[in-house]
Amino acid sequence: MRGLRISPLTCICFMVSAVAIVTVSRGAPAQTLLNEDVVWPGLTRGDIERMHAAAARLYDGRSIGTVEQWRNAHSKNAGEVKLTRTFTARGMPCRTLVYTTQFDVDRTRLSHATINWCMVEKGEWKIVELIPPL
Repeated sequence: MRGLRISPLTCICFMVSAVAIVTVSRGAPAQTLLNEDVVWPGLTRGDIERMHAAAARLYDGRSIGTVEQWRNAHSKNAGEVKLTRTFTARGMPCRTLVYTTQFDVDRTRLSHATINWCMVEKGEWKIVELIPPL
């Protein structure tokens, strides 16, 4: 497909080289499927699970500006995910989500990432890199 690259295994959010893939079947609640090798500096596996659960709640039927928060009582890390855009790319419904994370070790240190998710043919939501037309 020209102008769209699906990249389920790469992501620049929080400077990582692996990504969790969130899968949503039409009419079913979102499921978070995490790659065992996911490593995000400063976040525990529990943090990542909570962050992706918050994001999955924003895929369908939510208004622009809706925010879902997450918190991990064990790590004391917290954050939010905000739906900032809904659009269609190459016939696929897409969402832009802005992730903000606050780390317990330094409550003033916030990490931000903006990620585009699109529903591919199989009904799965995947991270995509949108390439501008030539």
